[in-house]
Amino acid sequence: MSLEAFSDEALLALVARQEEEALRVLFRRYSGAFLSLARRFGLDAATSEDVLQEVFLRVWHGAATFDPRRASARAWLFSLAHHAVVDELRRRRARPQAVEPFSDPEDPEEVAFDLPGPGLDEDAHLDRLRLTRALKTLPPEEAEVLHLLFYQGYTHEEAAKRLGLPLGTLKTRARRALFRLKEVLGEP
Repeated sequence: MSLEAFSDEALLALVARQEEEALRVLFRRYSGAFLSLARRFGLDAATSEDVLQEVFLRVWHGAATFDPRRASARAWLFSLAHHAVVDELRRRRARPQAVEPFSDPEDPEEVAFDLPGPGLDEDAHLDRLRLTRALKTLPPEEAEVLHLLFYQGYTHEEAAKRLGLPLGTLKTRARRALFRLKEVLGEP
């Protein structure tokens, strides 16, 4: 039986049981999107491929820690990819390039961009539109904190210093912003 039709959650459950074919299916689904993510942060092609390998090593070794009650499999996988990219940037002592995927932030069609990979284009486009609209509901100071932390890859300490805020204030703004985003997006 082909695993191609299995959900991401089911595939992660199989990876947790050390099923290599399930990992291969996830790789085919997400490798293009993860490479694109690494390139958006300014990594060259060779380094992006190294980061991709690191991501799937983390998936292989950490699949048993995935909890579908806390996040979707897709969100969990992208979180691993994001952290691997930021870890690589920190190892290189390089500052990530700002992620500026939009040409006109007022036009929602321009704001949404597609990530490559089978089955992800339409979902990624819709998710990006929803997230962009939700981010616009935040107060500017909270949106700026999320931008520094999640789009530019700064640590909490670095973002606090850059904004001239006490660390506790920055963390409070980040928590409040994430809570508001969850409410706006209707996430549990």
